[in-house]
Amino acid sequence: MWFGGGLNKLNYKINEVTKSTKNKMKLLIISTTLSLLSSFAFGQQTQTGEDPFYYQVSGLIYVKEFNALEREKTETLKIPKEPLRFKIVSKEVNATDNSTFYVIKFLQINIETGPLIESLRSNTFFVNSDDNNKFFWIRKDELDNYLADGFVTKSYKIPNAKIAYGANISLPFKLRTKTSGQNIKITPDLTLGGYLGIKWRISHTMPFYVTAPIVSLGLATLSLNDNNNPTTPNKGDGTVLGITGSTGLVFQLNDFQFGFMLGRDKAAGEIGKDWIYNNKTWYSFSIGYSFLGNNSENDKKK
Repeated sequence: MWFGGGLNKLNYKINEVTKSTKNKMKLLIISTTLSLLSSFAFGQQTQTGEDPFYYQVSGLIYVKEFNALEREKTETLKIPKEPLRFKIVSKEVNATDNSTFYVIKFLQINIETGPLIESLRSNTFFVNSDDNNKFFWIRKDELDNYLADGFVTKSYKIPNAKIAYGANISLPFKLRTKTSGQNIKITPDLTLGGYLGIKWRISHTMPFYVTAPIVSLGLATLSLNDNNNPTTPNKGDGTVLGITGSTGLVFQLNDFQFGFMLGRDKAAGEIGKDWIYNNKTWYSFSIGYSFLGNNSENDKKK
């Protein structure tokens, strides 16, 4: 009898160790799989090109008049004052030395542009409202140098919206409200999914954006235990996959992002059907370095 009882205890211990090992192996496999997929996920960030912009005069620069009828460059030099803005009309190549230059046109100059600039009418040295219908030219290398030195900056059009989408891997800290006798909980759940939203530029000169609304859908690792899954007691602590969906808004200031999201989870499988947080709203404040991907690189391109 003693031997039989000792053997039963030994078998029970072995089963407990085996169950614990299986749970740990399951979590390890899930975590490893999500980690391997993360390299693919971050490669799926949307790249929709640079936002529409004008060039804005921010220092002392020189331009020369361009004869649009004859399509000829002239040496008539003029100085545009701050904060005049211009756009590139065409990119040309000089036939004599194969140098590249841009044909440009200044945006409409009027009293709203500034009283000082408007007072320069008929001035032969400075660009003024008499030049509203004229074209000018500037060498590509000169414009590049002006941009590098800050004498010319890019002024992006706002409001400007575009579709943002992609895939990401994250570890949001979700605040789960009081339910079924459980107090407020904060749980970190490893999540792999995709997102879709409308991205709005909110600054003329800086890569500042807000993505709103944004919706996401994916898979999450959800922690189950006797407290949050009371109808299946004595199962011990474990982790199961579940479906997660959320919506909210995200701000991006250069490469730094923060946002507020709310969503719901649904645990999968027989063991997860009675999870007390199924379809219950959670709240999350996200803060970090480009967790929606870095799109500000476009602002550095010409």
